Amino acid sequence: MVRYVLQEDKEMILSMMELVKDDFAGYKEEDFLAALSESIGKNEAFIDDRNGVPAGLILFTKAGKELTFLATHPDYRKNGVANGLIRKMTECFEAGDQISVVTFQDGDPKGIAARACYHSCGFADAEELVVFDYPCQKMILKL
Repeated sequence: MVRYVLQEDKEMILSMMELVKDDFAGYKEEDFLAALSESIGKNEAFIDDRNGVPAGLILFTKAGKELTFLATHPDYRKNGVANGLIRKMTECFEAGDQISVVTFQDGDPKGIAARACYHSCGFADAEELVVFDYPCQKMILKL
C-alpha cells in the first residue's frame, strides 16, 4: 500500500536502507534521516508498505519540483514498486510541471536499473553533472 511516510516509520525505513545504502553515492545515515524528517513534515515522502516491510521509498520537493530520493527493497525490485511511487508523486504536481531527478550517467553500471525505471516513467536525459565527486545526470519529467 502506497501511503505518506510517518515519523514512526523511520526504523522500518532504516532497515531497508541497510540493504541498499551502497547504491547511493555519498550516503550518510544522519543526513538521510534529516532529509527524511523534513520530507515527512512537508508531506513529501511516500512509502510502499507491504505489511510492515518497506518495499520502496520516494522523497521529493514540491517547491523544487525534484525527486530527491528513490529506493526499492531488493526483494521487491522489478515488480513496479518504483514506478508506482513515481506515479503517486506526480499526483502532487500539476499538468505542465517539470520534475527533475539526478541519477547516474548513461553507461554507468550502477545506473542501469535506475535509468531504465526513469525512462519507463517518461523522464528524459538532460545535462550531465558531478554530485559528491561522482559523474551524474539530470533527467526531466514533463507532466
